[in-house]
Amino acid sequence: MVLQLEPELLAALEENHEPGWRADAFYGPTLTAADVPLTWDGSLTFAGDAQVQGRGTVRLARDNDSLVPKAKTDPLAPFGQELAITRTVTVGSKTWDIPMGRFRIFEVPSMREYLRLYPSQAQVIGWDAELSLRDRFEAIIADDFLQTEAPKPGNTVWQEIRRLSPYPIVQSLPDTTIPAGVAYKSRIDAIEVLMAALGGVPHLTRQGALTARPADVWLTATEPVATVKGVIDLDDSLSMDFYNQVQVTSSTGGNDLVAVARITDMSNPIAVGRPIGGRTYRYSSPLLDTQAKVNAAAKTVLARVSGRQSRAVRVSCLPRPDLELGDYIEVVDEAQGREVVGEVTSMTFPMNPTDAMTVELIAAETR
Repeated sequence: MVLQLEPELLAALEENHEPGWRADAFYGPTLTAADVPLTWDGSLTFAGDAQVQGRGTVRLARDNDSLVPKAKTDPLAPFGQELAITRTVTVGSKTWDIPMGRFRIFEVPSMREYLRLYPSQAQVIGWDAELSLRDRFEAIIADDFLQTEAPKPGNTVWQEIRRLSPYPIVQSLPDTTIPAGVAYKSRIDAIEVLMAALGGVPHLTRQGALTARPADVWLTATEPVATVKGVIDLDDSLSMDFYNQVQVTSSTGGNDLVAVARITDMSNPIAVGRPIGGRTYRYSSPLLDTQAKVNAAAKTVLARVSGRQSRAVRVSCLPRPDLELGDYIEVVDEAQGREVVGEVTSMTFPMNPTDAMTVELIAAETR
């Protein structure tokens, strides 16, 4: 799901360019404040294992035209106002805009105006404010059911997600029927359960629409969608947290597809027949729609879960605002002569766009 950026822009991100930010405030579809003055303080963080996946802290400041909120209907007030943040990249006379996301203003923890007193009035000569941001999952969690909810009879998975979502839907993964016995605990739980039936997890587009990204990409992906140059922090370890046999299943058109793969080479100390014994990992995905895909997935999954000694990898690199949670990427550390491929699980972008960003991966392979 990596953003598709033109080659000239990708090259600019890794070379000399003038970085910057732009932000616009919205109340629903209505633009309430254009060119909100972001400073280079704070950060934006995205975490794939959290229900609210995008969070941020930003600071605003300007010498006049105060946007300090005084009423609940003012721009930047935390009562439904949202901030659309864009990363800008300028080379010469050309500027590119890269959307970073649409965030709800969750809190204004500090704000102040600088006043100059005159005999008849006080004039604002400067102001600043700090904003705490959350992505739109915050609203989905907050708008929970008031009574017991269950799937609407006859709905497909995407039809049901569309019924439950307060935001626009971008249908990504193939649709399917709702599994029997599905019961909802909450609105966000319902969306998570339904997307799991698609083989996915909830995700927000940069424009704030609800969509799904494939789950556990690191287990089966083979081709990286992006290559990143950076510094790899790989903390090696040894543990019993590995598997030497896997069962991969899928159900397509009423047909159950199953494949099994095991480590049976007795020269391998983690072979099933060794004293370590059998350690089984089960994986299922409706995206595996043929027996050949199930068979291939069994081999790939086994190769990766049998070597799970260094799952979490931290990377420091030049800002890559095109990366998305769930992307399967390749990281090249030229100084160490090391490469890692894996799934992006979290990212932190400093608001100072000249600072390095950090990316965390579930490593599928290290080289």
